[in-house]
Amino acid sequence: MRIIALEKSDLITKLLKSIIEVIGRRSSPDYALIMIGNTKKKVQQTYGFFQFFTIKPTLYSEIENVVTIDPSINKIKSEELSNALKEFLMMIVSSMGKNAGFFFVKEIKNKIGPNYVTALRKMGLDLDFIQFNIEVEKKQERILTIENSDVIRRVLKTLLALMEEELGRDFAVSTLKKLFATYGDKYVFLKEITVVDIRYSLGENEINIKKEVNTLDKKHVGNAIQDIFNGVQNSFREKGRVLSIDEFRKQLTFTYKKKLNEMGVNLQKKQFENSVIYTSVLKALLDVIGQSSTQQYAVFAMNSFLKNMDDSFVFLKDIAVNAGESDDSYTISIMTNLDKVSETDIRRSLQKLLQDIIDTIGTKLGESFIHEFKESLDKKYLVQLEEIGVNLHLLQLRQYLIEKNR
Repeated sequence: MRIIALEKSDLITKLLKSIIEVIGRRSSPDYALIMIGNTKKKVQQTYGFFQFFTIKPTLYSEIENVVTIDPSINKIKSEELSNALKEFLMMIVSSMGKNAGFFFVKEIKNKIGPNYVTALRKMGLDLDFIQFNIEVEKKQERILTIENSDVIRRVLKTLLALMEEELGRDFAVSTLKKLFATYGDKYVFLKEITVVDIRYSLGENEINIKKEVNTLDKKHVGNAIQDIFNGVQNSFREKGRVLSIDEFRKQLTFTYKKKLNEMGVNLQKKQFENSVIYTSVLKALLDVIGQSSTQQYAVFAMNSFLKNMDDSFVFLKDIAVNAGESDDSYTISIMTNLDKVSETDIRRSLQKLLQDIIDTIGTKLGESFIHEFKESLDKKYLVQLEEIGVNLHLLQLRQYLIEKNR
């Protein structure tokens, strides 16, 4: 069979139109558009490039005009795109229920045809595997209730594997044991979990957990998992590394991710407080602006940008940059608890701040400005900025496309 070469934008357009048609046929076109639009907004919180997908409310007979995708999406890495699309698809499957979900994926495959199914698989989105997983999970749920001990074991084994791959088996085992000791008084059941180094054991289980943990409140167990997860992140940072949350999530089936969510575990937990992120970003922006003018002007300009945005983001009224005694000094004042602000608003405000500055200095300087900003911002904060959804690569790409089309 001859495989047609397709752009990523073509694949995604075909997939989204097929999803809308299948849902619309089962319910109504209006419901399909609302469902897709709401799911898109949720996924966009994690994958900012979903803003390049436009879903237009229209008559069902005009399905060809429903979906438009910015061609710049073709520059996004296939792995990142496939992860986002899989999460998007699984959210829809979840809202429809497992029984309907299996046939839903099957209908989509039939709708888009074998060429597109193959092309999507090459990009990293395997619809056959997703359909198979749904069926397996359905069977598992009929014969097995996932208990607290199952969730803890799965999380710990996943963390062990990620730590071992990055920093070695000794580091992985010792880190978990230290965390059990640290939080043992707060969560007594942690004292009774043993981690066996399977390099030296004779077939013994790697993680041993007493069944009594299954009688505990799931939120209490969830809090313990969250503290262990955050503790592992801290251990990575101390070694100058970053624990990939995306990689951790990929190692879990949809059922386990859903169970962790029910237990109150947040797998998108911030590495730094919002105030630390905001202060670091403002410092980097002030440094870059100050290099091409003066520090006094940079302070004035930054306060102006913040003021222009504070109607949309009220918490910005409590953030100010104060000029210091010397011409090249300043202090940043944050008179509110930014950790009470949603991650969505933090992301949107930082994205808009960067965009407003770039629009002010002009498209020609925009690309180099973002590059200088990334160089000025400490790498650990740059990683955090990307993790909350502020996609600097897309900002650069946008400026490049604008300038190219002039």
